[in-house]
Amino acid sequence: MQPDETADTNRPGTNLHGLWVCTAAVLCSLLTPGAGHIVIRANTRRWSVIVAAASSLVATAVLLWVITTSHSSGSLAALAAGIVADRVRFLAVAAALIVLAVTRLWSAAEVAWLARPLNSVWRTIVATTAALTLVIVGVTPLVVAAGYVWRTDRAVERVFGSGDAQTAQPGVLPPTTDQETDSLPNSSSTTSTTMPPFPGTDRVNVLLLGGDAGKGRWSLRTDSMILVSIDPETGDTAMISVPRNLTMLPFPPGTALAEQFPHGFTDLANAVYPYVNARPALAGGVADAGAQAIKLGIAQLLGVPVQYYVLVDMGGFIDVVDALGGIDVTITKRVPAPGNPSEAKHNVPQWFEKGIQHLDGTLALSYARSRHADDDYQRMGRQRCVLAGIAAAATPKALATGLGSLVDAFGASVRTDIPRERLPEFVQLIERYAAAGGQDSVRTLLLTPPVIIPNLNNWDAAHVRELVKTLLTEPSALPTIGGLPPLGDQLTAECTVS
Repeated sequence: MQPDETADTNRPGTNLHGLWVCTAAVLCSLLTPGAGHIVIRANTRRWSVIVAAASSLVATAVLLWVITTSHSSGSLAALAAGIVADRVRFLAVAAALIVLAVTRLWSAAEVAWLARPLNSVWRTIVATTAALTLVIVGVTPLVVAAGYVWRTDRAVERVFGSGDAQTAQPGVLPPTTDQETDSLPNSSSTTSTTMPPFPGTDRVNVLLLGGDAGKGRWSLRTDSMILVSIDPETGDTAMISVPRNLTMLPFPPGTALAEQFPHGFTDLANAVYPYVNARPALAGGVADAGAQAIKLGIAQLLGVPVQYYVLVDMGGFIDVVDALGGIDVTITKRVPAPGNPSEAKHNVPQWFEKGIQHLDGTLALSYARSRHADDDYQRMGRQRCVLAGIAAAATPKALATGLGSLVDAFGASVRTDIPRERLPEFVQLIERYAAAGGQDSVRTLLLTPPVIIPNLNNWDAAHVRELVKTLLTEPSALPTIGGLPPLGDQLTAECTVS
């Protein structure tokens, strides 16, 4: 007669053992440390059970505390942003996940040993294999999640500012303009009954900079400069593109830059960043003097305050696109490639052919840089198309599968003076932008011919400010001032998003 595997008087501290008992006990321990000991009727007063159960309970309480006390507008994205914004809470999540993993690993391993089958080698092997498989399946997600939290925290620390940013305020234009920095009216309607982000701010203006330190350049230059202006109440959004070859970029009176360049910057606008970065005192000695200088110049040029900037190094742009699995665009005309970018991962063909194309990071960067067949203004259109392609490729599935690579690429290639603590407000801002129509409702203004001739020194500063004011306050007048149709309708000039 075979011995009864449900009882073992020779094993102190346990009364049940066997293949199925062992498997069930391990599974219960993974759900709640200590539960497996109850299943096999082990001594639950042993110190290992008490410590594991108590530690798991504390870690669970920490996670609940982080979730329930984070400030958010109610959406999942806002909740996540609220957690990430507070570094102490965010790292507490990582610590809690590790504790949950360790306590479950310890508890499951102990009950697997206590409840292992006796008197049958093959059953012991099967039970051990089953227990090990369950432990791997149950603990690995917790460890991986903790790793993602840690990697994300490092990336966020590299990208976001540590203190509140310095808003670049424009000065008046001597002597004919009556433009004021706060001349834009307050919003009169809302898209939500909840408290809007950035209370007391008429419009949140963020300067998007595409930096290029490519082959043959001694420092990073900002070849793409786009001011995004969003009404925090309504989500109304406008974009103003400033060409890289704009000359005589002005600076607010009273600043060191205005004293150095009283008639405007003497080189192209895209050279401001490296020039001031080498002379940080000109921008007040802030952490990223070059970006602050461009904020001051764009604020003075457009007549609106610029609160924040976001700088994307186009070299890291390759990794972002690759992490998303590439982008799909429909190219409307054959375009010559500018050659292999210095950051290229493979060779680039001589031409980008007309039609539907799938572009990886290397091809997308090369296409966005190309201007051999036309000029800077057509290249600006290609850049907007590629950015729209990235937005379309950022599906939940792509974000989930490429999360690790995206976090690393984001941390390596993006820099901003937006404080980490303001992430929840920016999520709310994006949600209101989406509710207001998203890309299809964005109004745009390109400071290119025939609106102005940017590479001539006699462009009318007052006229530029009037165009911007009209864009932000009188959208119905756009067709008469050189404005463009909504962003979603104007991508057909160079390419469309597939």
